[in-house]
Order: sequence, then structure tokens, then C-alpha cells
Amino acid sequence: MKNRKYLKILLGIVVIVLLIVFLTTLLVKPWIRNKIGATFNEKNSDYIVTIDKVKTSIIPSAIELEGIEIRSKKDYNGIIDLNGKIRSIKIKGINLAKAIVKKDVSIRKIIISESNLSGKISSPRDTIIPIVLPLNMQIDIVLFDKINLLVESTANAASYSFTVGVLRLYEVHAEKQDTLSPEIIKQYDFEAEKLITVSSDGMHSFDARGIIYSAASNTLAIKSFSVHPNYTDYDFTSRYEYQKSRIEADFSNIHVYDFNIADYLRSGSLISSWTEIGRMDMKVFRDKRKELRHLNKPEFQDIIYNYPGTIQIDSIGLNGNVTYTDHAEEANEPGSISFNEINAKIYNITNNTIYKTKSAFLELKGDALLMGKGKMTIFLKSKLFDIQNTFTLDGTLSDLEANELNPILEKSAFIYATSGKIDEMNFSFTANSTRATGKMALLYHGLYIAVKNKQTDDTTAFRERFISLIANKRILDSNPVRDKEVREGIIDFQRDPERFLFHYCFRSILSGIQSSLQKSPDK
Repeated sequence: MKNRKYLKILLGIVVIVLLIVFLTTLLVKPWIRNKIGATFNEKNSDYIVTIDKVKTSIIPSAIELEGIEIRSKKDYNGIIDLNGKIRSIKIKGINLAKAIVKKDVSIRKIIISESNLSGKISSPRDTIIPIVLPLNMQIDIVLFDKINLLVESTANAASYSFTVGVLRLYEVHAEKQDTLSPEIIKQYDFEAEKLITVSSDGMHSFDARGIIYSAASNTLAIKSFSVHPNYTDYDFTSRYEYQKSRIEADFSNIHVYDFNIADYLRSGSLISSWTEIGRMDMKVFRDKRKELRHLNKPEFQDIIYNYPGTIQIDSIGLNGNVTYTDHAEEANEPGSISFNEINAKIYNITNNTIYKTKSAFLELKGDALLMGKGKMTIFLKSKLFDIQNTFTLDGTLSDLEANELNPILEKSAFIYATSGKIDEMNFSFTANSTRATGKMALLYHGLYIAVKNKQTDDTTAFRERFISLIANKRILDSNPVRDKEVREGIIDFQRDPERFLFHYCFRSILSGIQSSLQKSPDK
């Protein structure tokens, strides 16, 4: 939604430039240059426009403006405090008969070259002051060649920059008394070397490079996109009163197919046949020593259903790595768990209400290496518009040495796995808005753990050795035990409404692991 807002600002500035072009078609040489400035300043008291040179041609009909400068007046009180220069504006294929007799604007092509503009937003609104057209306007093509744009907010830390951009607008049509706004632009292509935004609180920067959008194919391609917090782990979390996840992510080789960006800007619609993320690397950090803010989290299904626009994404594919790190309340250092070489696909992400009566499912299929070692697969399936938000999760894990989990176990559970191997784990459960239930088969051997002191991290003191001895007597060292059948674990976990999907699934799986390990699960 934030990028949609800033794109509207960009198109709003485009509209200001189009207004200059619109006024030029009503005037003829030698009065053009002075008349444009006088007319523009009379019509809009917020800006001063000056033009260095004007060239005209009757056959073919054309006007070229050079050295255009736009600056806000000293008593400016509008929304966008705009200043900058445009090297030239070439207007080709002007219908002079319509312009002079009917006072209608009909132009074949406009080329705006080397626009270097900067602006400050003094209002939270994301559109410019409405301008009502006094006549009909029809422009076949508008080309903005080499746009450099910087917009900053005077109310907060938000900013937006667009570097070396190329924007092509097609069929810019408006009727008399229509408002001159981004909505009159029917379709466009654009390219940019770099697009950077900073969040209003100054906590995050969003950086996109190598952006290309084609209206002909409705394809958006982005070479790289990153979400970077502007502060390090503990510095970031210290700036919030409650627990807050610090998320740092880098994405590359992104392609969004059958995506109409004009519809997205007008209504927020997210429609795509296939979205591909070639590479994703994400790091999440959370300091659990801070107080948890007790607010109910929406379920993932409700986030989709409650989106204000239309969502219809047939499938998303991604590859990459995710590392989750948290600092437990009583731990001296943070612990982490990682999922490497992720290969995942998500199908049928939609809030189309037709599925209230027609049966369909959202699905997620993926595989990864847990801690870079253990092979795991998952399959999540959720019926659309199910009243209980029911979903099923099936998964497997194999070939993982137990001590590979120590980076998270020793910092969060305060235990070490000194030996043991998970040969195979299979789980399946059904979950809804309140509870998850299911079964697990956890096959392992040679498991032995050591309990550590929370303050000193020591595992050799008498107290810790005694507790370790008791713990290992309660935990069976293998499954199956010699001459016994395979024990089946029971998954049973009540959803915490203050936690999101990952916590719900993790704790549900953990309940099955616990019942598989212990001699007396009921204790």
C-alpha cells in the first residue's frame, strides 16, 4: 500500500507537467513563452513556471519548450512543494483546428526529457489539488525520458526517490469538466534504475533496483528488492515499548506476470497468474525479554479476506533461506533456527467471494533443509472461506543429528542434545481458529540431553547434572525401543490468539514431539 501511495504522487507530478503541455496548445508564437507563465501562474497560485526557449512548427505541427523551471512560490500552501527543471518538452502532431476552434487538446505524442524534480509533502493526503479541465483532452503517447524525482515529507521521516526513470503513458483521455488526475491515464510502461522509500517512522528503507513494467505483456520485473531496518537488532527493538520482530529481507529476480499496475493504483487489486521470486534471504530477530503486547493477531486467512482490494494470485514460487533468531526472557544470548535452500510454491491466493459457494483451496507446498542439514517437506491446505478457518498441515523431516538443533535448544529451552539422531519424522494435523489436533511418528535413536544453568550456562554443576539425570530417565532414548512397537505421538495444542501462524504450527508440532519422547506424556 505504501508503494501504491508514492506511485500516485509520481503520477500527480506527471499531471502537473501535463497541465503545462495542455496550456501550450492554446497559444501561438511569439507570445507563447510569456503567455504560458502568466496563464499558469494565474490558474495556479502555488507555482511559478519559466521557459527559456520556445520553438514552433506548422508543418508538421509541433511545439518544443526548452529549459522549463518549476518552483513553488514563497507563500506556497499546497500539498506538494515542487521544484525542479525539465530540459525540454516536445509536443508533436497537434490538431490546430481543434485547439483553435473547439478549444480541445488533441496531440499525437509528447516527449518530456531529463526531468529533475524534488518536492516536499506537507499534507498526509496522497493526491494533488484537483484541477478541472475546461475542455476535452486526448494525447496518444506521453514519454518521460530520464526522470529523477525526490519527494520528502515535512510531517515525518517518509521519503521517496525515483532515479533515471523512463515512463510511457498511453491514451491519456479526459472529457471537459473531468478532474486532471492519475485516473485519466489508461495504461503505461515504466523503467527505473532505482526506487527507494523510507517509512514514515524512519525505521525501514525499501530499495528496488532494475524495475521494468510492460503494459503490452502486463509483466513487472525487478532485479532486486530489499527491506532493511535502519537500526541493528537490539537498537531496533529497543525503540519499541513491546516485542517487535525486526525483519531484514533481500529478494532478487522477481517477475510478476499478468499484473495490471493501472488497476492496482486505481483500486489496489492484486491480480497475477504467476509470481516468481528467484531468490529470497530473510532474517528475523525478536527480543522476548521485552513485554508482549496483548493484542489478538488475525489468522492468515482473514488477512487475505479483509484486504480492501481484489486478490487473485494463481501461484507464487520462491527459493531462498530464512533464519529466525530470538532472545529468550531468561537467556544470556539469543538462539536461532534456520531453513535453508527453501523451494516453495503457494497456489490460489484469493479473496474472491465466489468461493463462499464454490469449493476451492489455498495450498502451500515446500521443501527445505532444517539447520542446513535435515531434509524436510510441508504441505498446507486451507479451504477458502471456511467459517472456522480450518487448515491441514502434513510434513516430514529426516536425517538430522539432534545436536544440530542446539543453537535454538540451548538458548530457548536451556538444554543440549549431546547425542542422538532423528531418522525420520512424519506429522499430520488439522487446525482451526481454536485448536490443532493430529498424530506424529518420530523415529530416532541414541538421544541424550544435558540441562544447563540459565544464568551461567554451566552443564557440569551438581544441580544441572542431577536435573539432566532425571530428564534422561523420563525421556526414552529411541523410538522404537528395542523389541517394542513404534510409539505414536499425539499433536494437541490450543491456539494462542496473540500469536501468528508460524508459532501456531511450531507449537503444535512440538506437542507431538514431546509426547513421542516422554515415558509419561500426561505428566
